[in-house]
Amino acid sequence: MIKKLQWRIISINMILMGIVIAAVCTALCVNAYTHAVEELEHGLNEVMERDGKGKFIPEAGETGDTPFPFDKTQKEHFEGKPDIRENAPMEISSYVTVELDASGSILNTTEHNVTIDEGDLQAIAQIVSKDSARSGQLSDYGLMYVTRRTMSGSLLCLASTGSLNDTLRNSVLMAVALFFGSMVIVFLISLGLSRLAVKPVKRAWEQQKQFIADASHELKTPLTVILANNNIVMSHPDAAVKDEQKWLESTEEEAQHMKSLIDQMLFLAKADAGGVQAETSEVNFSEIAEGTSLNFEPVAFEKEVLIDAEIADNVTLVGNPTQLNQLAHILIDNAVKYAEPSSNIRIILKKKNDAAEFAVNNHGTPISKEDLPHIFDRFYRAEKSRTTKGYGLGLSIAQNIVQSMNGKLTVQSDAENGTTFTATFKLNT
Repeated sequence: MIKKLQWRIISINMILMGIVIAAVCTALCVNAYTHAVEELEHGLNEVMERDGKGKFIPEAGETGDTPFPFDKTQKEHFEGKPDIRENAPMEISSYVTVELDASGSILNTTEHNVTIDEGDLQAIAQIVSKDSARSGQLSDYGLMYVTRRTMSGSLLCLASTGSLNDTLRNSVLMAVALFFGSMVIVFLISLGLSRLAVKPVKRAWEQQKQFIADASHELKTPLTVILANNNIVMSHPDAAVKDEQKWLESTEEEAQHMKSLIDQMLFLAKADAGGVQAETSEVNFSEIAEGTSLNFEPVAFEKEVLIDAEIADNVTLVGNPTQLNQLAHILIDNAVKYAEPSSNIRIILKKKNDAAEFAVNNHGTPISKEDLPHIFDRFYRAEKSRTTKGYGLGLSIAQNIVQSMNGKLTVQSDAENGTTFTATFKLNT
């Protein structure tokens, strides 16, 4: 699935970028060809200026007898000198000039480094005579022409469009090379970016698969016990209820464990879907923390652990009281479970600048550096033997509760200072 998603991202990116690059390459080819056509036409006009000087009839809007594209002062300045103008016409060394009479018949032909068949010239002359355009291309003959009216008829200048075809071919070859070169680069970039894009998806997918596997494992054990207890009870159809009491109690206990696990998984599923939107109000967190710590004192006493609470008065937060009570319960319960005998558990609630800090510290086997980054993962337990009851969901739920209040839950653990979970909340000022 992840591979398919990655290649789909690459394909979409390649298609979109391919369209853009193809459009740019096409525009470059068209621009190069258009520029070459303009230069060739410009060059033919320059040839006509030289060969037809004094013969032209001015067209409407023209002041002289020439198609020269500059005024008289500029024209006189450049005559007989190298042309260094920015838009200077291309030099045409191979061309044919043809003088035509009013009916389009050939009067005179001048060839320069090129020869055109007389029959083709006559056909071309007839085509140009019928066309009112001053310039154009004759694709059947591979020629470009420029024509102007003269005193006796018209003057026609012809040149091969081979240079235009060469320009177009070179432009297309360069565009194709540019296109494929760019697509290779785009592919490599897309490959790298797609890996980054699917990385969180891949992580979420792996977490989901692990979540399902762990949930199945956790549910399988109580189900196995329940089914075994039922088989035992069913094997004694004549026995009284009190005789089967221990099997019924075991079934009840495992059923409660399953209910607790399912409730926790539903909470996390709703949190993932953004469905945990509990009603909030101003809550006295000091009272919740103190009450929860008192409730755990009997449990701590049984484990020969002492709870030392340092709770500041009137620390109020905007949140849900049920969730805050659940947060305190999870952190304190976790501390009691993993505290070593004859040690102290410190519960601290205090205001610090514009924030409230709720910290629970215990001394026991420290969490290893390898386990710390995963301590809030679902079903993750640093104690791999699973000798301590639990599903590994409590800290994930605690983190969700804190994050839903725009707070932060952190953990520090070492042999000297013990393990400390700290929930930090911003106070409304």
